Formats: sequence, C-alpha cells, structure tokens
Amino acid sequence: MNSKHLLITYSWSMNNIGDIGITPGLLNIIGRADKSLPVKVIAWQPESSSDFQNVKDYLPNYKENCEVLPMPFVLEEGSGMKHFQAWRRFEERWGKSKLESFRRGILTSFESQDVVDDILERLSLDIFEELKASRPEAAAAFENAGFVLYNSGTTLNFGRLGVRDLWGYTLPLAMSLIVARRLGIPFGIGSQSFDALDWPMDLLYKKLFADAAFVYCRDSDSLNYLKQRGLTASNSGYRPDTTFFFRGFDEKWADSFMARHNLEEEKFMCILLRISDSVAQYNDPTGGIVSEERKQEHMRKIAQFIEGWIEKTGNKVLICHETRHTIDTVPKYLLPLLPKRLEDKIIYMDGFWTSEQAYSIFKRARIVTSMEMHSIIMALNVGTPSIHNPFDEAGRKKWMMKDIGVADWLLDIDNIDDLTLLDTAISIHENYETSKKRVKDMLPLLETKAMSTIAEVKSKWKNL
Repeated sequence: MNSKHLLITYSWSMNNIGDIGITPGLLNIIGRADKSLPVKVIAWQPESSSDFQNVKDYLPNYKENCEVLPMPFVLEEGSGMKHFQAWRRFEERWGKSKLESFRRGILTSFESQDVVDDILERLSLDIFEELKASRPEAAAAFENAGFVLYNSGTTLNFGRLGVRDLWGYTLPLAMSLIVARRLGIPFGIGSQSFDALDWPMDLLYKKLFADAAFVYCRDSDSLNYLKQRGLTASNSGYRPDTTFFFRGFDEKWADSFMARHNLEEEKFMCILLRISDSVAQYNDPTGGIVSEERKQEHMRKIAQFIEGWIEKTGNKVLICHETRHTIDTVPKYLLPLLPKRLEDKIIYMDGFWTSEQAYSIFKRARIVTSMEMHSIIMALNVGTPSIHNPFDEAGRKKWMMKDIGVADWLLDIDNIDDLTLLDTAISIHENYETSKKRVKDMLPLLETKAMSTIAEVKSKWKNL
C-alpha cells in the first residue's frame, strides 16, 4: 500500500436508519482490517443539499482518516448531469430525441450499443476532465485512489417497477464506476441487490461488470438474477450488506426513552412498517404501486398481530420507523385499527430517530418485526431475533433471510394467513435462548465474508 486512498461511492440517504448505517458499517470493517488506511467517501448528496453537511460531519466518527466529499456528478438532487458542458456535447452528438429513445429502450440495437460506447469511453473522460477545473477535489479523489469501492445498496437498478430514470438517477450513480474504469483505476461493486437491469443499460453493465475486480450481491436471488442475465463478473458471489457491521449506540437516549415509556428489557416487541404512499417519496420505487386495498389488508394483519401478541405475552409493542415516510402513513393506516383497550401496551414513536438510537433500542427488544430489511439487519446485528414480513415489490433483498439461515423468519405479508405472524413470534418467544443462539452463530460467518472483501481490495490496489 502507498499514500493512495480508498474511494467509496457513495454514502446514502439520511431519511432511513438502515441507509444511514451502511457506510459506518463499511468503515468499521475497513478500520478493523487496516486502521491506518485513508478513506474518502463521496456522498449521495450534492453540496447544495441540506443533508450534505450532516453526512460530512457524521461519517468521520466511524473511521480515522476519513474525508467526505459531495456528489460531483449532480448539482441538485434529481437534476442529472445537465450542468456539464460534456453532457451538452453528448446531447449534441446524439440529439435529445435519440437519447430519449435510448432511455425508453426503443432505439435500435446498433445505435444503443454506440450510445453505450460513447458513455463508457468518451462522455466519462470528458466529464472527468471537466471536473479537474470545476471540482478539483473530486477529480483528485479519483486520480489518487488505489481502489474505488461501490457501497451496499440497490442503486444500479434500471427499470425496477417500471422506473426508468436513467439520466437523473441511474447513470449519475453509476458514473463513479464508469469513470474509474475509464481511468484504469481498479474498482469493485460490493453487496448490491439487483432488482432490474433493463435493456439498454444491461449493454453498459455487461462491459462495466466484466472489467470490475468483483461484483458482489448481498442476496443470492440478485446473484441468480445476474447469472440469468449473463451479467456476472469473473469474480461474483455473495457478500453481506455492510449494515451488519454498524457499531453505533446511544445508550443514554435509550435509557431515557425506556424509562419514559415504562419499557423493560426483552419485554417489548418493535414493529416497523413499509406503507407505500400514492407517489414515490424518499426515492421509494414502490410509491403508487401497492393498491389501497392491499395496504389496508397489510395493516389489518399487523393490527391483529399486535393485539394477539399483547394478549398472549402481556408484553408491550413499540411502533417505530425505519424511514421518515412512515411517520406520516402509520397514523393514517395502522393506528385507527388498534383497540383502545390496549393503549397502555402500545407505544407509538411519533418522530424520527437516529441509527444509534435504533440500535440501542433494538438490542433491548425481545423481537423486532419489520417490513423493511435494514431494520432486520440492525436487530440481528445486536443479537435480537427478527421477523421480516415484506411484500414482493420491496425487492430481492428479502432473500438475505434465506442466505443467513433464518428462512422461517421470512413471511410474505400478502401470502400468510391471519395467525402466521403471531405463531412465528410466539415460537421465538417460547424458544428464546435457542432463537438468540441462531442469531449469534450467524454473525461470525458474515464478518469473515466482509473482511475477505477488504483483503481483495488491497490485493487489487493501484500503486502507481
């Protein structure tokens, strides 16, 4: 190793406790592998975002020698790369109509391949050269990188649930890899879920992935999808989502919260929901996809589950949030269904919280039940048995439950009867030490996998 740094792209949203925890988890693993390794992180947020300063101040708490830079490829969230002169020349070469046809997947196969080659070879280099003048710190972050590591997430998707935001979302988020490839910097894709890689972006990904040091999936369903599409790299496989290695706590806050709500350790369940709104908010692709009828049926099952849990165990229920979105939707869809006679047993968190606060509460809960996957990861990470009850539109990441050996704790909310959630929770409750041991036994294996990724990064390091 030399004076070069590891460049991580990207850190993610500040609107989701799981997304927030992904990068600190990765930084923790890196620090354990090589405490002195300098790291630069490019944030999802451009400098104009009010969240960027929060990210910049937050991440260095989890790794020495860590610097955070704003997203260089967009100036405002969702605006794409239109501010680049290189982009305007790209549009002039092809014409807006042709590029729209490319985005829609109706351009000829020959022209589409030519557009892909332009993006990979010409546009990428033109953008980088422009960054040297407009964002020299970003250009230097690439030039002086020994390796570019793409962070855990789902952000390379194109066409998922019909969303084809190529120029405003997919391409800017893939651009760090495209630039690294063009500059000859070793790069790898770590712990992604791939829900949809529609044509013509699969043409680009075929070349991009082939040149990657590795392309890893955080669930074997995504890996199988890549195999079916012929998009695996020479080194592809499974690596756990890095939120498994988050190590942040806020014990003082948790002590106060527990006391305020008369919660006792291991005598309450946390429940977290995913309720898709009528429109996509906070980059949720399921917005507008799930019908009102299904949402109401999901909440009916959850309400029945809460009532049954309290009546059978006497334990309380804490309804809390993985995303800011449910702060608005839970009062609308779930709270009116809960019986008033159980009010003293149900605590509703009416605001958002930090990942550290969530960790400190999850580790004290008896069970965490969540329709969101990252809450499950976080709870398992602190040793708490967890039930994941998603709907299919939430994506392939649910397959993680099978990969880590707890398939019986994965319950499809649309395809279970009224008693399945409660029966599963009671089984965990009545066999609690065995359930906790299952969680404890899985974690060392996941950590070994994650550490091996850092070893691969160092083995591919660019020294010159």
